[in-house]
Amino acid sequence: MKDHSLNDKGLLADSEAEWTSFEKFAFRVAFGFFGFLTIPIWNINYIKNWFNINWSNLHIRDMNSLGGFGVRWVQIDSESGIWGLLSYINWAIVLAGALVVAIIWTLLDKKSKHYRELYYLVNVTSRFTIIAQLNGLVFSKVFPSQMPPLSLGQLNTNLGDFTAQKLYWIQLSFVPGYEIFLGAAELVIMILLFFRKTAALGGLLSLIMIGNIAIANHVYDGGVHVLATFHALLGLFIVWPYLPSVWNLLVKGKDITTRVYYYPMNEGWKKYTRLSLKTFAFVVFFIGSAYLHWHNYTYDSYKVPARPGLANARGFYQVTEFRLNGKELPYSPVDSIRWQEAAFEKWSTLSYKVHRKFEIHGEAGRGKQFADVDRTYESAGTGGGKRYYYYEADTINQTLTLKNKNKLYKDEHIVLKYERPTDTRIILSGLNEFKDSIYVVLDKIDKKYPLYEGRQQSIGYLNHEF
Repeated sequence: MKDHSLNDKGLLADSEAEWTSFEKFAFRVAFGFFGFLTIPIWNINYIKNWFNINWSNLHIRDMNSLGGFGVRWVQIDSESGIWGLLSYINWAIVLAGALVVAIIWTLLDKKSKHYRELYYLVNVTSRFTIIAQLNGLVFSKVFPSQMPPLSLGQLNTNLGDFTAQKLYWIQLSFVPGYEIFLGAAELVIMILLFFRKTAALGGLLSLIMIGNIAIANHVYDGGVHVLATFHALLGLFIVWPYLPSVWNLLVKGKDITTRVYYYPMNEGWKKYTRLSLKTFAFVVFFIGSAYLHWHNYTYDSYKVPARPGLANARGFYQVTEFRLNGKELPYSPVDSIRWQEAAFEKWSTLSYKVHRKFEIHGEAGRGKQFADVDRTYESAGTGGGKRYYYYEADTINQTLTLKNKNKLYKDEHIVLKYERPTDTRIILSGLNEFKDSIYVVLDKIDKKYPLYEGRQQSIGYLNHEF
């Protein structure tokens, strides 16, 4: 905006508040673009969510529906349409519409000197859009469940067998302290944006920190690059009025006084309406979301099954013996049927490795699924022949009902009998996915993981010390 002088009371006089023609046209475009993307009056389903939610029994998964109201009419089925420039096609559509609105608005409105009130409105909706959409990601890091600890199956997967997207996520799985730090840093952004006097700093941090997340998602095919870029763009919009003053102070060395318009809330109904809305937003997106994520982290992590695994079975196993239709198959790293290794988790997941191609469901296992079988963080983005199954154990009949966790093979079910002759041996038998009879002897390996043992510990494995 123009660098206007101050009157004798230090306040802008009305006659000094006129915007240039360019400023007014630029705002009209920005109002159409940011207003449409941050005021979800057009999204009927989003509005319905607020009335359909059971407020007396809120769940962590409800926060997704309250925070997300993005635009996605068009999706181009190509690499660029999913991960690259064309994934922003919906923004281009909104921007084109905003330009048309701005042109018509300019032709019809010749008298307005400024749009301070509308600017303030879009600034507020931009701030609370970031808060509403960011809270779930923030508190799932503060209470580290977005990237849960690595499973034994993941710890025994070759690094090159993970997709780039999965590598991006599991980097944080073994450093929960850093995950908490990132959540706390993003929480600072939310708090700063909540108060108008600190909103500019919140916008700046959103631009820098979440902009960095957007870049990382582009590099690692992270999948949330559009949302992260939008938050960074909103941060730029919020901090924009302060940039001329910062430029004049730091570059030109001028004395400056920052002038930012706040809509007057002097009348009683305006004051209490504002206070009520802010209180409601704070209760829902700060207190409520924090509690729900703490409860989830403590009692039911949404990335891995809640059902406990087979008692005292957790461990990494070598396949000592493998029979197919009664015939023993010797170990071979290129056998397409014989298992090479297996792992039982402390939750109800069994994984094994076999030299056979399959389609990877290429995402990081995000989302907050209700059903254990749909919690795919372990299997998502993982290749190298590693297959993951959710299982339900019948301890009376000693059977395991296995369900493939790969979304592309969700109809694949296997039922195996199990025996436990010793504490370290499990024997599985039954029909595999090809309806062939298999008999598998698994022996637990007392394996140590340098990632968790520390740099100063010597690690022994298979009678070798490293």
